Amino acid sequence: MIALLKTIDIWVQRILRYIAMTMFSILGLLLFANVMLRLINDFIQFLLKHGLESVANLLQSVVTISSFHWFDEIIELSFAALVFYGAAGLWCAKLHFSVGDWISPRIKNVRLKHFYKLLIVVISAVFMAILFWYSLKLTLRTNQVTTVFQIKQWILYSCIPISSLIMLIYSLVDVFVEARRFTLGEDNHS
Repeated sequence: MIALLKTIDIWVQRILRYIAMTMFSILGLLLFANVMLRLINDFIQFLLKHGLESVANLLQSVVTISSFHWFDEIIELSFAALVFYGAAGLWCAKLHFSVGDWISPRIKNVRLKHFYKLLIVVISAVFMAILFWYSLKLTLRTNQVTTVFQIKQWILYSCIPISSLIMLIYSLVDVFVEARRFTLGEDNHS
């Protein structure tokens, strides 16, 4: 059973990492494409101002896209997914910033140290539960669609309850682990 849970953990972290890398790549490509399009449009305007209409028309016929009117929708989807799935990936791997990492080494009493860590993970779990609940309500109540692609808005919002549920599950595991350490008074140097 433990081997299965470890395998699931590895796959969850891997999937979250790949989602974050994909969304970051999409954002980078869109930024590059948008900058290039603006440079080409500026160059066409420059050619038109300097009497080179035939060259400008030729360039406009080759580059037929004048703007990315759908740009905002893809940015919103990609950025939200990057932020929330990236945060969940960091949460699962315990790579996020934690106040406990700064304060807990200064606590000498082992039981007090574990009580402090338990308090932090309980607060985190409560926050994740609240985030999950309200983001799920928001996601399920949304029936709007995006302007250009007609994507259901709940699809854009779904990254919030999914990532917060993942973080909640990992937080609950942390609560049980830290409660056990507190109860037993283990000194594990973590």
